[in-house]
Amino acid sequence: MYRQLLIGCLLFCLVLSPGLTLAQSDPGAISEESLLALQKVVEEFQAKDYFVGAELLVMQGNRTLLHQSFGDADREDKKVWENNTVCNIRSMTKPITGAAAQILIDRGLLDLDAPVATYIEAFDNDKSRAITVRQVITHRSGLPLTNLIKVDQFPNLQEQVAKAGTTGPQFEPDSKFWYSDIGTDVVGALVEKVSSEPLHEFVQREIFDPLGMTDTFYGIDGEDERFPRIASLYIGSANSWLRFWNSADGKAFYPFAWGSQTVYSTPIDYAKFLRMLAAGGKVNDKQILSADAVARMMKPVSGMKMLGSDADFPTQFRDLKAWYGQMMITYYPKDKEAEQPVVFGHSGSDGTAAWFLPQRDLAILYFTQSRGGTTVLKLEESIDRLIMHPGEDTAAAEVPESLRPYVGMFVANFASFDNEEFEVRVRDGKLVLDIPSQIPFELLEPDDQGQWAFAMAPEQIKVTFDRNDEDEVIGLRLHQAGQVWEVPAKGSARAAELAITREVTEEELQQLIGTYYDEDAEDDVEVFVEEGVLCAKAPPGIVFHLRPDREKGHWIVRESPMMHVSFQRDESGKAISMTRIVGDKESVMQRKDDG
Repeated sequence: MYRQLLIGCLLFCLVLSPGLTLAQSDPGAISEESLLALQKVVEEFQAKDYFVGAELLVMQGNRTLLHQSFGDADREDKKVWENNTVCNIRSMTKPITGAAAQILIDRGLLDLDAPVATYIEAFDNDKSRAITVRQVITHRSGLPLTNLIKVDQFPNLQEQVAKAGTTGPQFEPDSKFWYSDIGTDVVGALVEKVSSEPLHEFVQREIFDPLGMTDTFYGIDGEDERFPRIASLYIGSANSWLRFWNSADGKAFYPFAWGSQTVYSTPIDYAKFLRMLAAGGKVNDKQILSADAVARMMKPVSGMKMLGSDADFPTQFRDLKAWYGQMMITYYPKDKEAEQPVVFGHSGSDGTAAWFLPQRDLAILYFTQSRGGTTVLKLEESIDRLIMHPGEDTAAAEVPESLRPYVGMFVANFASFDNEEFEVRVRDGKLVLDIPSQIPFELLEPDDQGQWAFAMAPEQIKVTFDRNDEDEVIGLRLHQAGQVWEVPAKGSARAAELAITREVTEEELQQLIGTYYDEDAEDDVEVFVEEGVLCAKAPPGIVFHLRPDREKGHWIVRESPMMHVSFQRDESGKAISMTRIVGDKESVMQRKDDG
């Protein structure tokens, strides 16, 4: 019932440190000024609470140019994030699984063009028999994103993927790219079948040990001595981060090794893996992967798409397009062919990312554990501006006359936005809406109704501009899922009018506190106050923060701005029920008696 609370919508979702380590670079390499500017970008993220904690590493060759930590590894326990804090890297596991499969392909034990059914019996049926090894390793198998409802749903990896085989694909195999965790789990299960040993043991011996990745491991043993160094996992957004896993509990997050995720690592350790790939599969004169295997991983197969969508994957790298090869994201020039990618790497959904620029032998890694944050894409823009194209002031480029009326600052006071300044500017000749707590969104040319669609979600989110009698732009409006939000121009009377007070009296809060019964979930929702903020604890213990919208008379769920709640009161003002509203669906929860 509460799944929609965790997913969020595209616009609102889509997270005291050690001293700086800085090495002098050679002439023509990355300047100290650029490195310090990149560090400052992350410091600004921290100041705005865009993450709970983070770590930034920049290496060129074997030299560490910048290694800095920010914020907390655990906010509640006041545990400072230190360099080499261990992180759940989620989908950054995929290239590791892909590399393991490549080793077996090189040994002639695994055939890229063979049906998966050759190795896994559960795929030998009319639904799944056509799926090949090549298709699962390139996300073209047609399998869904996942078949899991909970992490410990299956006793082992083989049964987890067997269920996918018997259920079958969502659409015809090889008809399109569709990012699939369960598809990558199939790759991991293939490694187990062919090698005749558990996935984590094969990868440890063949990849982690030769590379000296001593802080990289599958997080399936809560008694591992490295567990206390793992950062806690958070979900949410600025000023409303919720901790949902803590290593201090001594319980592993995952029950067994998967192909799609379950690996934990540090920036320095993962950089060793990237450098091995950049060196053609070799490290210290030892060939871990063949050059052909690395080439297979890097060769673009499909244009990278957004999760669960056919829309192009967003990137802030100018003039580059994101592709997916065999378990690797690569970035190639849009307008010309290239023998090797300009950038390659991968990211993880808990806020980790790694980029490698092979022409410059440069690794940039940025790890957080703040799920729901958007700083990875924002940092990508800074890497492009400060490291890849230093000194190029794109903002100073001439703004086309047709776009000048729209350029300016606007103030958002709705949903999770609290006096946040949106900027409309021009980048590469196109209009961009820059939402600081999210990312810059490129806008497509307006349609006949004057709606400027988000390039990454043209059917879901659109922008219109308000004008006065003199035809001057005085505000903008965001249109999404049948709702419209007004964002007036900065300094306007309307902006002052919408910047309403959000203070709530102690008496009003006390009238709302209580326990409400949710018939849909067949469980209780507890409403309470924490540090002056109204909160709702929903099963299985997830806390959401509520913020009043005086103009509309309801409370916005900060973690899921498409949802709001309202309270119904008796004659004394005391709440007698709470109504949850998502779109056009309402659920009324009766308040339980004080007894």
